[in-house]
Amino acid sequence: MKSSLKPRVEPQIEDFRRMLIARREEVASGVGMRFGALASAGRVAEEDQAQVYHEEFLSVSLNTLDYQQLGLVEEALDRIKTGDYGFCQDCGKPIPHKRLRVIPWARYCVECQQRAVME
Repeated sequence: MKSSLKPRVEPQIEDFRRMLIARREEVASGVGMRFGALASAGRVAEEDQAQVYHEEFLSVSLNTLDYQQLGLVEEALDRIKTGDYGFCQDCGKPIPHKRLRVIPWARYCVECQQRAVME
């Protein structure tokens, strides 16, 4: 079933590959940058410590999200190499180009993504 659908995706694969590479570079350039500001803060007054800890928590959270997105982008680039890009990893149906243009690392069609979130 997939082989008959692959030509629908292939003409625009290079566009999606470029989008993914650009996103990978954008995310990778920001990973770890937030920690530099906190490390350079030096000694902090006791009354400011709560704010500094909160900023540190946010930095760690944002870096975690960046690393997760990097993983999703790398997986999408791997799917391009294997020929599985643009197909839902759950049902096997093509992921609409409209969705891939917004989320080029999408693994699932909208229906399967909604079902996964509901579970």
